[in-house]
Amino acid sequence: MNIVWIGFGKMGEPMALRVAAAGHALQVFDVSDERRAAARAQNLEVIGSLEGLVGDADVIVSSLPNDAAALQVLAGEGGALTHARAGALLIETSTISASASASLAKVADARQLGYLRAPISGSVSAAANGTLTTFISGPEAVIERAGPIVSTYASTIRVVGDAEQARVMKLAVNLMVTTLVASLGEAYALCAKGGISPKVALDAISASAIGSPHLKFKADALERRDFTPTFTVAQMRKDLKLISDGARELSVPVLLGAAVEQIMCATEASGFGGEDYIACAKVIAGLSGLTI
Repeated sequence: MNIVWIGFGKMGEPMALRVAAAGHALQVFDVSDERRAAARAQNLEVIGSLEGLVGDADVIVSSLPNDAAALQVLAGEGGALTHARAGALLIETSTISASASASLAKVADARQLGYLRAPISGSVSAAANGTLTTFISGPEAVIERAGPIVSTYASTIRVVGDAEQARVMKLAVNLMVTTLVASLGEAYALCAKGGISPKVALDAISASAIGSPHLKFKADALERRDFTPTFTVAQMRKDLKLISDGARELSVPVLLGAAVEQIMCATEASGFGGEDYIACAKVIAGLSGLTI
């Protein structure tokens, strides 16, 4: 298939490389000079404009940072969807709101495009290994068409509906992920003040009934004092806003999510916005009279 890949960022790069390695003809578009250079360094063809070449694409795949970027690059004046040919397929993998996604759906329908909502969950290494999880929703025929591409970077594919359900599912998972990490920070502080060494405490937490691959990964990073970002505090704050806004629209209380949003706000205000979101443990420790 001829594919235009829009967004060659932290997650977009390894995903695009897997799609290209599967034998698809891939052209990359990104607004960043640095990211375009990174694509060229991987021997991928880079396009400087969406006009023209998008019209020849069978598939458009987008990996963009937020609602505003997705709406502008895809549906804005001169955006990708305005140049796409009828019958082409859009696979949108970003974490964006259901309302922004619904706006994209209207444009896609008007242009007679297939539209798959396909936000992904997982790390950069999972993207490189093709072991991401993706939640997908859309018409059955669109899901079937997209399968060969999605399966190049995701080993777990969950179909959750025929419209915007995938957007809600991704936010629900991120709500649980960030709440788990914040509670890990509180448990760590509690153990430290209770006289338990960090390694013993974190190993015990990881081996307990609450243990999960993600918790163990974050506990290991906390034990090593490694706050190298896999997902930054600033990025998590963006997702928490999407969660709170989406929950408000659906009249769902997210009481724990609201508390975690304030913790992440304090973490970013403390100068840790560019660090991994496990850095919230440093702020929680500080409130407890501890230093990490």
